[in-house]
Amino acid sequence: MKILDRIILTIYTFCLALVSILMIIFPFDLLEIVSINTIETYLKEIKGNYWYSIIGLAFLLVSVKFLISGLIRTQKNKYIVRHTSLGELRISSKTVEGLTQSVVTRIEGIKDIDTIVNLSGEKIIIIIRGVVNTDINIPEVSINLQNKVKEHIEKCTGVEVSEVMVEINNISAPIKVSK
Repeated sequence: MKILDRIILTIYTFCLALVSILMIIFPFDLLEIVSINTIETYLKEIKGNYWYSIIGLAFLLVSVKFLISGLIRTQKNKYIVRHTSLGELRISSKTVEGLTQSVVTRIEGIKDIDTIVNLSGEKIIIIIRGVVNTDINIPEVSINLQNKVKEHIEKCTGVEVSEVMVEINNISAPIKVSK
């Protein structure tokens, strides 16, 4: 949840808690603030003051936003589900990312790697973005990387890797050593 959503939710919850407390106290006539005469006076003052409508509209919009966000379930970490004789096995996209990273770190000449894993049914699609050194044969390194990643993921997860896409975004400049 974003920080702005948390702040709005905190303010919203505080306001609802305050209204709830007032509704609990009202029947007992414990405070003059929540008496029938005082509430009637407040309601007469509200008439014609459109700020209350704006505040009410804001509360309505916040309520609708939280209702929709509660109904829509966003799941960033997707899973491939395998059923075994002992039960269910769930392999997350984060697991596949970690396995991919472990292979990529062992390959010379490629760095600044970003891995994206798409799980589609029983297949895995992996996108690897990175930077290569200037003296690297890009097609050779890419094919080597694709083969090693595919082999490692399939061996570790038992799930078919349908595609390993390699995107080379840049070439890293050689580091000059000053004397």
